[in-house]
Amino acid sequence: MSESSIPFPDIDPYQVLQVQQSVSETELRKCYRKLMLRYHPDKTKDWTPEAKEKFHKIQFAFEILEKFRDVYDKTGSVEACFNGTDLENWKDLFDTDVVIDKDTIEQDKVKYRGSSDETQDICDSWRSNEQEKPKKRYVPDEDQFALLFQEIPHVEANEEDEGYIYDRVSKMLKDGLIQDNNGSFARWTQNRAKYLKGLQNRLAKEAKLAASMLSDMKSKSQPVDDEDQLRQLIQKKNKTSFDSLISKLESQAVAKGQRKGKKNKRAHAEIDDEEFAKLRAKVTKRRG
Repeated sequence: MSESSIPFPDIDPYQVLQVQQSVSETELRKCYRKLMLRYHPDKTKDWTPEAKEKFHKIQFAFEILEKFRDVYDKTGSVEACFNGTDLENWKDLFDTDVVIDKDTIEQDKVKYRGSSDETQDICDSWRSNEQEKPKKRYVPDEDQFALLFQEIPHVEANEEDEGYIYDRVSKMLKDGLIQDNNGSFARWTQNRAKYLKGLQNRLAKEAKLAASMLSDMKSKSQPVDDEDQLRQLIQKKNKTSFDSLISKLESQAVAKGQRKGKKNKRAHAEIDDEEFAKLRAKVTKRRG
C-alpha cells in the first residue's frame, strides 16, 4: 500500500490525542471524547480547512490506537498499521462532514451530566490536582475547584455551569467520594463570584496570549505540530505555573525594549527569533 493513500501517514497518534504511550484504554477513550467535544464545529468559530483537518486527525489517531495499537507501538509507523487493509472506509470518513451539531452536543451533555462517567472524571481531576503543600492564596491554574472548569466536559466558566459543578462537588464531598484536603472548595465557597470572575479573566488572558503566540508562529513559518504543544502549555494541562511564563516573556521583552530605548506596551508580542526558539525547546521538553 502506498503511503500517499493513508490520510495522515506522519502523525503521532499519542501526540494528537495528548496522551502518554502508557495510557489505558479507558483513559484513551476519555481523552478522545474530550478532544472531540473541544474541537467539534460548534465550538470552532471559523470552520476552516485547518480546523476540519484537526478534527479528522483526532478521529484518525483514535482509530489507530483503538484498532492497531500493538502494531503502531512495535513499529512506530502509521503505514504499517494498514498493510493488507482496505482504506475505503477512511476515505468515506474524511470525505463526509462529521455530523456533530448543537443538538448532538446537547444530547451528549444531558447523557453525561450526573452520570458515573462524570463522577469518575470529577474524582480523577480532583485527586490529580491535590497538592501536598497547597498555596494559601487562590491561583486559578492550580486550584482544584477552578481546574474542574478546564478538565470536565460540558462545563464552562459561566454562572450557570458554576452553580451546577458547585452543587455536584458539594454532594460528592458530603457522600465521601472526595475530600477537601486542600481547602479548595471551602475557599471557593467564601467568595464564589469573585473567584469565578478571576478564572474568567485568566482564561481570557491565556486565550489572548495563545492567539498572539500562534500568530507569531505562523508568521515565522513554524511547524504546525507546535501549535498543539503551545496550546497544552498555555491551557495549563501540565500544571506548571503560567504566571512564570508570562512574567519571563514580558520581562525579557521589556528589557529588550529598554536597551533599544523604546517602551514596550505589548511585551509578549515582541519575542524575537532566538527567544521564540528557546520557548519552543522548553515546550517540547515539558511535553515529554
